[in-house]
Amino acid sequence: MRNLTLTFVMPFMPLYVQQLGVEDPGRAAAWAGLLNTATAATMALAAPLWGRLADRFGPKPMLLRATLAGAAVVGVMGLAASPWHLLGLRLLQGTLTGTVAAATLLVAATAPAGKAGQRLGTLQTVIFTAAAAGPFLGGTFADLVGIRASFGVTSGLLAVSGALILLGVDGARAPSGAEEEPREERAGGAVPWLGLVPVLVALFVVQASNTGVAPALPGFIAELMEEPSGVASLAGQILGAGALAAALGSSVGGRLAQRLGARTVIFCSLVLGGLAFLPQAAVQSVAALWALRIAASFFIGAVVPVANLAVRQAVPPERQGRAFGVAASVTSVAFGVGPLGGGLLASAFGFEAAFLVPGVLLLAAAGVLLLAPRSRARAARILKAAAAHIIR
Repeated sequence: MRNLTLTFVMPFMPLYVQQLGVEDPGRAAAWAGLLNTATAATMALAAPLWGRLADRFGPKPMLLRATLAGAAVVGVMGLAASPWHLLGLRLLQGTLTGTVAAATLLVAATAPAGKAGQRLGTLQTVIFTAAAAGPFLGGTFADLVGIRASFGVTSGLLAVSGALILLGVDGARAPSGAEEEPREERAGGAVPWLGLVPVLVALFVVQASNTGVAPALPGFIAELMEEPSGVASLAGQILGAGALAAALGSSVGGRLAQRLGARTVIFCSLVLGGLAFLPQAAVQSVAALWALRIAASFFIGAVVPVANLAVRQAVPPERQGRAFGVAASVTSVAFGVGPLGGGLLASAFGFEAAFLVPGVLLLAAAGVLLLAPRSRARAARILKAAAAHIIR
């Protein structure tokens, strides 16, 4: 519900800015972009701190703090008198909210033996589904009850979400002696940051690639159509279908990681996602673009929960909060950089570049993961086992 509510306001944010005095549609769109970037920036700065506090006090209090703070701040947004008021509230929202790290830690810590990958996949499935449903429902409510009242609706939904967390979520950690999945070698109780770099790079690239195509998509669709009409709705449908495909990919990826290993699934998903991205720059029809977007989104969706599983397996339980906090910070930066980079690429080199560059970056991230020492060692073990099986 939390992710549903935070994407709920996206469709009418430019319209709200116009109501607050910025009458020019172009300037209103720029303000809307600034407002989204502001939230991502402060969330990226605050996430590691909240992760450390989650290690000390547990993930449930952090999840409650973020949800209830979001309810208060979003509710006040409906009372804003100027865009500057809204900007200040969005900065505050990013600082106080950011429940993804706490929710991920809570799911990872309380998952039954052998079910962490599946549970993390389910969590990410819900997040992607909310990303698809939130804008649609937000636009509908804005038309029905008005924009200011829609912020009140969003606040109410967040408050209900907080109540559900308070009454229905067990914040206890799994017993420290229960090892559900094979864990990578650790240096004492420290966070192995160097070993996590390839996973964090993968998280950054998939999130930036997923959001970076949005600014270029409507213009690219218009170029593919003989008589451009209904471009905005068609772009929305493609993005929504991609979000649903990513949700399915998250579920499948989480399950496969339990059998094949987290890094194997991440590597394969990055390669297949990159190969699905590259042809999008050369498509000649909207149908082909739609099919490739669904395929790429499926593989991108598989990376996120499995990357979180890799973090869980590599980090001691008492340090997982700060590790997931840094992962959330990386994700927030990607959400800010992705649309900005996609827009700049489309403006400077044409719409095709906004699809070509992410494909190259996904393949490069796969290369970084493959070249990591642990990944090379795992690949060698797999090849050795396969050779022994063939010899027998």
